[in-house]
Amino acid sequence: MKQATEKYTILYARLSQDDGSQGDSNSIQNQRMMLEKYAKDNGFENLKFLYDDGATGTNFNRPAFQEVMSLIENGEAATLIVKDMSRLGREYLEVGRLTEIVFPSYGVRFIAMNDGVDSLYGDNEFTPFKNIINEWYAKDCSKKGKASARIKAESGARVASRPPFGYQKDPDDPKRKIIPDEETAPIVQYIFSLCMNGKGPSQIAKQLKEKRIPIPAHFYYKKNGVKVTGFDADNPYEWKQSTVARMLENEVYLGHTINLKYTTLSYKNKKRVERPESEQVRIENTHEAIVDKAAWDIVQDIRKHKRRRANMAEQNIFSGLIYCKDCGTTMVLHRAHTMDAVKNNFTCRTYKKKGKAVCTGHFIREVQLAEIILDDLRRVTHFARQNEAVFAKHITQKNSAEIRREINRTGWELESLKRRDAELSALFKRLYEDNVLGKIPNEVFRKLSADYLLEQKEIQASIPKKEEELEKLKDSVANVGTFLEKVKQFTELDTLTAEMLNLFIERVEVGEREERYSRTAPQSIDIYYRDIGLLDNFAETETVTGQESTPEEVA
Repeated sequence: MKQATEKYTILYARLSQDDGSQGDSNSIQNQRMMLEKYAKDNGFENLKFLYDDGATGTNFNRPAFQEVMSLIENGEAATLIVKDMSRLGREYLEVGRLTEIVFPSYGVRFIAMNDGVDSLYGDNEFTPFKNIINEWYAKDCSKKGKASARIKAESGARVASRPPFGYQKDPDDPKRKIIPDEETAPIVQYIFSLCMNGKGPSQIAKQLKEKRIPIPAHFYYKKNGVKVTGFDADNPYEWKQSTVARMLENEVYLGHTINLKYTTLSYKNKKRVERPESEQVRIENTHEAIVDKAAWDIVQDIRKHKRRRANMAEQNIFSGLIYCKDCGTTMVLHRAHTMDAVKNNFTCRTYKKKGKAVCTGHFIREVQLAEIILDDLRRVTHFARQNEAVFAKHITQKNSAEIRREINRTGWELESLKRRDAELSALFKRLYEDNVLGKIPNEVFRKLSADYLLEQKEIQASIPKKEEELEKLKDSVANVGTFLEKVKQFTELDTLTAEMLNLFIERVEVGEREERYSRTAPQSIDIYYRDIGLLDNFAETETVTGQESTPEEVA
C-alpha cells in the first residue's frame, strides 16, 4: 500500500458513442486536457490518467473504471476527479452508492469539476437530481437509437455490421447489400448437403474438423484482420455444434434479410437476447440465395424431427420419416449389437411406451421397409421421367380434388380465428367502458376481462401456425415441376440413401397387419412424396409377406 503522500490523484475520463454526437468537448483528449489543467491549478500531484473509450455509462464493468476501483480498494488513491457526474456513470443508484458510501469509506475525495461537486466540502443537494437527469439521458439515447435502427431495418438495409458466413459485402453498395463469397459459400452448401444426408450438427461439426475446414471466425480474421468471438489462432478448425445448428436455421441463406433479430434486456442491462418473431423485421428476396428452397425445406423438416445420435455404427436414415398409420406417432427403430442387422425392426412408439391397450406394434423389418420404399421410388420416378405430361396431369387433378378442399377448409378456419380476435378486442373495449361508467362492478369486469384476454392470447398464438399451414398447402399445389426436376437428378436409384429419402419422401405410414401377429397377413404401407403427396394410382399398396416374428417374439 502506498503512503498518503504517494497516493494517486486519478483523472478519469469516459466517452460513449452517444456522447460523440455532443461535439468535441467530450472527447477523451479534451477531457484529459481539462482534468490535467484543473489538477495543476489546484495543486494535485502524482496524477494517473485512466479512460474508457466507447463505453456506455449504464455499465460499470468498464476496463479502466475497474482499474480505478482496484486502486481505490487497495488504498492507492487519494482523489478521483472527473469532468462531470455523467463521466462516472449514468445509473443514478450506482453513482449514488459510489459517491455517498464507497468513496467515503476508503477516504477518497471525489470531484466532478463542471457540476461543482467536491466531497471535501460536503454534499451538494442538487447532485442526486443531476444523477437522475444523467440516467434519463441514457434512457432517451437508447430509445432514439432503437427507433433509428428500426427505421433503417424496415427500409431493407442490413442492420448487422458483419455479413453472415458465406457472404461478403457488395463492393458497389457495402452498407446495404451482401453477395455470396466464392470461398465460403460452398462450405455453407456442403453443411446443408450433410444435413440432408442425415447428419446432425455435432456430426457435421466433427466432419468439418476432420476435413480441416476453418471456422467462420478464422475466415473473417484472415479476410479483415479483425478478431471476433470464437477466433482462436491455435484451433482454427474447432467447429461447434451450436454454430452449425444456427447456420442450418438462418434464413439469410434463402436470400432473405432478418433485421432486429436480437436486442438487449434494457438500456442498463446489455445482455443480448432474441426478439419475438413478431418484433423482427423480415424482408424476402433481398440478395442472392446460397441454398435453394427445396433443400432448405428438407433441412428444416429434418431438424424438426431431430433425434439423439444412436450409439451404433450406422445411423438411422429413416429418422423422422416413419409413422404409425393408426396413432400417428413416429415409429422406433429397434437395433441391438447382439442382433443380426436383417432383424432390425420398427415398432410403434406409442405401443412401446403404453402397451397394446393404446396401440399395436405395427412391426416391420428395416430391410423390408427399405426394399418397399426403394422399389416404389424407382417405379414412381421412372413413370415421371417417361410420361411427364400424364404424370403432371394426374398430380394436378389430385391437387384440385384433395388439396384445394384442404386449402379452403384451412382458409376458413384462419378467417374465423381472425374474426374472433377482432370480436374479443371490441368486447374488451366495451367491457372497459361499462366498468368506467359504473354499469358493471369491478369483480365482474376482472373475471370477464381475464377470460377474454386468455381466449385472445390462445387465438393469437394459433393464427401464425394456421397461416403457416395454409402457406404450405398453397405451395404444394404447384410443386409437380419441382418434383420432376428432382427426378431428373436421380436417373439411377441403386441404393436407398438418407439424402434420397429426405429429398423425395415426406413421410411413410405403416399400417397394422390385417390379422394381428399373423406372419403372412398383408400390411399396408402409405408413402407420401414431397411436393406431390400420396400416389395411390402409381404406387400400389405394398404387402409384406414371409416368415415374420411378432413384436412379443422379438422382445
